[in-house]
Amino acid sequence: MLNELRLGHLSHSSIKKFRSLDRELQFDDGLEPTELEVDKANATRMRALSGTLRTFEALDSGTVVDKVQRDKLLSNCMAPARIDLKEGAQVMLIKNFDDQLVNGSLGKVIGFMNEKTFQIWQEDDPDDDLFNCHEQADDFNVDEIKRRKKRRIAKMQSAAATGKLWPLVRFTLSNGLTRDMLVQPEQWKIELPNGEVQASRSQIPLILAYAISIHKAQGQTLERVKVDLGRVFEKGQAYVALSRATSQKGLQVLRFEARKVMAHPKVSLVNTVDLKKKIMLFMDDNIKSKNINLKI
Repeated sequence: MLNELRLGHLSHSSIKKFRSLDRELQFDDGLEPTELEVDKANATRMRALSGTLRTFEALDSGTVVDKVQRDKLLSNCMAPARIDLKEGAQVMLIKNFDDQLVNGSLGKVIGFMNEKTFQIWQEDDPDDDLFNCHEQADDFNVDEIKRRKKRRIAKMQSAAATGKLWPLVRFTLSNGLTRDMLVQPEQWKIELPNGEVQASRSQIPLILAYAISIHKAQGQTLERVKVDLGRVFEKGQAYVALSRATSQKGLQVLRFEARKVMAHPKVSLVNTVDLKKKIMLFMDDNIKSKNINLKI
């Protein structure tokens, strides 16, 4: 199916299958063709969240000092110049950290903490849960738990008084488990072969993920993909969008139209050249086997 889509020539069975994917799936994120539509969709979802809006501005630098030129160099950087977040926001990781947390991992912001507070939060004893203290259980020393809880709260409040607050994100892993991460700034660089860094950006490696652009989805694999192809306008966009999904189970395709599935010109050209080569080789083999002299 995907290979037919890539080449822009769909069989009746593939068209039927793609149309069958137009059914309701319960997830929030989707792919949009333009950044404008992405920003609009994400802003709408963010406004619906309560809580304090926190802004994270990127720090740009490099040997190119002219801001216009440097901004142009960084225009394709995955990390945004600015990102606004609230508790409850759905986000996507845009850097690889290990085998579990990779570019494309989805999660939700569950709070904002500094490094000290996060360290205390990580050390929290499961039998002394700061937020869900089982004070009624018979096998707990209630008074001791209360004292521990007060000490822990005081320690966290003291730690929270200083230091920059970063988003604490609970990521859902491919195995269905979750993992919490305090997300702090990472570096993106544009450098010359001699090692000169023309432009760099320091920013938290997150983007809002209620919707992302098809362009930004390139190179990522996503377990849940909702694509509205009614607004696809560039050749090859449909293939890029639909091939991001790891399975048909997590893929929802809206407004699929075979006539809008246009192969990228380079793909069509490569395919045509390959076909011509195969024809020539076939003819050459047949001519040699039959000792026929033929000029082309």
